[in-house]
Amino acid sequence: MNIKIIPILSLCILSCFTNYAQFKAGLLNSLQEVYPDHNNLEFKKSFRTDIATNSYAEVHIIIESSIGNKISIDTKSKNISSINLEIIEPVPVEENTGLDSRTEQFQGKINPYVIRRAPFDVFEIIYPLNEKSFITKHKYSLLRLSINSNNLINKKNYLIEISLKDNSKEIQNLNFKIKVHHASIPKLIDSNFFYTNWFNINKMEEKHRLTRWDDKWYEMLEKYAKIMADGRQNCVIIPGDLISLKDNRIHLDEEKMISFIDVFRKNGFKYFESPHLLGRGKNDDWGSPELITNLRGRGYFSEEAKKDIDTIIRKIKKFTKKHNLTNQWLQHIADEPTNNNAECYKQVSKQIKAIYPEIKIMEATNAKESLNGAIDFWCPIINDFQENEEFFRSREKIGEKVLIYTCLVPGGKWLNRTLDMERIRQVYFGWAGSKYNTFGYLHWGLNQYKADPFKQSVVKHPSPIASPTNYLPAGDTHIIYPGKDGPLSSLRFEAHRKGVEDYELLEILKSKNKIKHSKIVKKLFSDYQNYSISISKYSRVKRKLLKSL
Repeated sequence: MNIKIIPILSLCILSCFTNYAQFKAGLLNSLQEVYPDHNNLEFKKSFRTDIATNSYAEVHIIIESSIGNKISIDTKSKNISSINLEIIEPVPVEENTGLDSRTEQFQGKINPYVIRRAPFDVFEIIYPLNEKSFITKHKYSLLRLSINSNNLINKKNYLIEISLKDNSKEIQNLNFKIKVHHASIPKLIDSNFFYTNWFNINKMEEKHRLTRWDDKWYEMLEKYAKIMADGRQNCVIIPGDLISLKDNRIHLDEEKMISFIDVFRKNGFKYFESPHLLGRGKNDDWGSPELITNLRGRGYFSEEAKKDIDTIIRKIKKFTKKHNLTNQWLQHIADEPTNNNAECYKQVSKQIKAIYPEIKIMEATNAKESLNGAIDFWCPIINDFQENEEFFRSREKIGEKVLIYTCLVPGGKWLNRTLDMERIRQVYFGWAGSKYNTFGYLHWGLNQYKADPFKQSVVKHPSPIASPTNYLPAGDTHIIYPGKDGPLSSLRFEAHRKGVEDYELLEILKSKNKIKHSKIVKKLFSDYQNYSISISKYSRVKRKLLKSL
């Protein structure tokens, strides 16, 4: 009988030890990727950060503990009264980003430039922590501690003492040191970097159960405007239904449009993108030479379609002139025009310019020579820009501007912001902008959810002509999340913010000392495929940048 009992007791004891994880805590750079199940990281007891004014001091607290453990947090500082604590939760990465684009299954090639082989979970969503304690859900937990630098302006050096205690009353003590430099990030309204993520107003309403244009809707819109502004986004796309058919006549709802714009202007936004006027039609026909109007589904070469465009542009002209928006309005014609429909696009552009010469036409496109003279703000994918830089420089010489974009393309080692890429890649969009003198950055996915973003990150491409292996890579559809009471930021969104802030600092240095600017950029960033992924090196160079200012 004893022979049977001893192994059972041994298994129980072994199980208890297996389920128990040692309680320990440490501090990490907020750009470091962290996983809920396994990490090979140094748990630093002390951490230092250098920041500019009008920015944030932040650090991540990593905790290893048994699941179900109650962790209590206490923070102390002689000089700082307002310390913000948040908890970060993971999301799934079902497939890896492809070597060229989409996911690996699209071409069947392994992408070696990912942070981990899928499937896995990675910490991503930032939730408010309303109490100074929480119950662990994973072997590893991650917290974010941040301080707005507006609370740090009276002193150059600060110390925050962090104390964590678990159920067993074991205590972990950590020190977070902050140095605030004289260099300052300009206010959003004064930003020199154009940054837009396309906002899906329908998804906001769906996720938060809102009725358009009522008081609660405006309250939520204000929250979305604020989170975008906090992330340094300074452009928003106008809801398409504000230009509609009413009694079969084209109608621009001026009252609602200006009320929408004013919410964002109040939060420091500088630019407003018009809805696209035409597209490839219901069947998403990339081969057709004719663009189709979005409002009535008419081919542009018809006289009726041209009359519709005339009416819309005249209404936009009247509206923007009345509200002093001429220099802030960016007019889209059709998303991603191609060589196939370039001649049609040019005719639309010519018609628009004849009516409203001052209007600026902006488009995401990888067509080039075929669209000469039709676009004011070019927006190529980064690989197209890098491989055809000479063409885009030629457009800048005649007064046109160039910004760049990414989407489900490109993959591999290119900069992008999918969930299985290093967070530092998002930072380098700002460094690239300063090196290449590009105007800014566009992404189609602020909140363009095609599935529950908390449970699914990789989704089928929505195009009706997409092949069975055509999937959008992890997190491509979104960079923020729909929380219970409003939008939630993400580690990718915050990393992108850091890069935009770095851009502002680099531009200040460039204006003072171009040689030193070039040397600092080269230490980290060569081009969109060649850059340092060392977070410690980034921190050292960032400190040098701040000191140089």
